[in-house]
Amino acid sequence: MAGPEFRVRKADGHHPVADRRGTVLMLPGRAYSCGMPLLAWTTRALQATGWTVLQAEWDLSGVPSEPGAFIHRVAQQLDEMERQPGPVLIVAKSLGTLAAHWGAEQGHPAVWLTPVLTAAGLYPLTGHSDALAERIREYPTDNLVVGGTADTLWQKGFRGTGTVLEIEGANHRLEVADWRTSIRHHEGVASAVADFASGLG
Repeated sequence: MAGPEFRVRKADGHHPVADRRGTVLMLPGRAYSCGMPLLAWTTRALQATGWTVLQAEWDLSGVPSEPGAFIHRVAQQLDEMERQPGPVLIVAKSLGTLAAHWGAEQGHPAVWLTPVLTAAGLYPLTGHSDALAERIREYPTDNLVVGGTADTLWQKGFRGTGTVLEIEGANHRLEVADWRTSIRHHEGVASAVADFASGLG
């Protein structure tokens, strides 16, 4: 069975060739595309610091029947896209964070945004969530994990081998009721991701 369809593309935007640092493989959430605020600003922040960003796109009405295999295929296709030499960084949100298993095998540093650490609501990933939490907790190379305390898919107080940024009161989109505060949260996350990426290698 082929599974859900997806596309991979290079994100729009340019940066000076002399400042090029490496390639980001960006995997979005089930219904949170790379064009939505958190990932859009993160993309811009990474491009501004010299990273080429390759993005996955899909249109999913629900969680794929084999979510781990689906995300593995997407990550592999992103990784096979033509790119400049240099380091590879995974940036994934929500459903896309199931790429942690593949990323660990490849040895790629990673940013995990709102990982699905608990099976709940639209993400009934029993078994997958437990395995993902363990994989990220023991991720074998540099990693940054970001979650909000009001996200039912997050584990409050989560700790692992890398840096954890826990945002008080933020939901699965890393937003709160006040829009100004939500914008500041997204700015802070984008800055944290760019700083993390700049410190690699």
